[in-house]
Amino acid sequence: GLILILGIGTDVADVKRINKALENPRFIDRVYTAAEQSYCEGRGSQRGQSYAARFSGKEAILKAFGTGLRGGSLLDIEILPDTLGCPQVRLTGCFEQLAAARGVGKVWISLSHTREYATAQCVMEGTE
Repeated sequence: GLILILGIGTDVADVKRINKALENPRFIDRVYTAAEQSYCEGRGSQRGQSYAARFSGKEAILKAFGTGLRGGSLLDIEILPDTLGCPQVRLTGCFEQLAAARGVGKVWISLSHTREYATAQCVMEGTE
């Protein structure tokens, strides 16, 4: 059938602000899954940009849903690269249920960053 675009979202994050927030371990554990933390911690000098890109990605996904965080947690959104390095979204909990209820079959995410800023774009796709 037809492929439908069910939502789009975009976000920009300031790497300096995320780096400051990363000084608080509670922030890290509230926002990033263990697998995301492991990935970002392995990024060396790009650690802050990787965390910021994921933060931006999660915000873009919330915007595509149009709901904000209501009832969910940022830990219910996981963004990790596939074997080719392309970021993939895994939804669990509240957001997995919301996606299913809305007929979202695929969540596309694109992440990018410079030294100062990270940005993300999200498209939610469904079928008729």
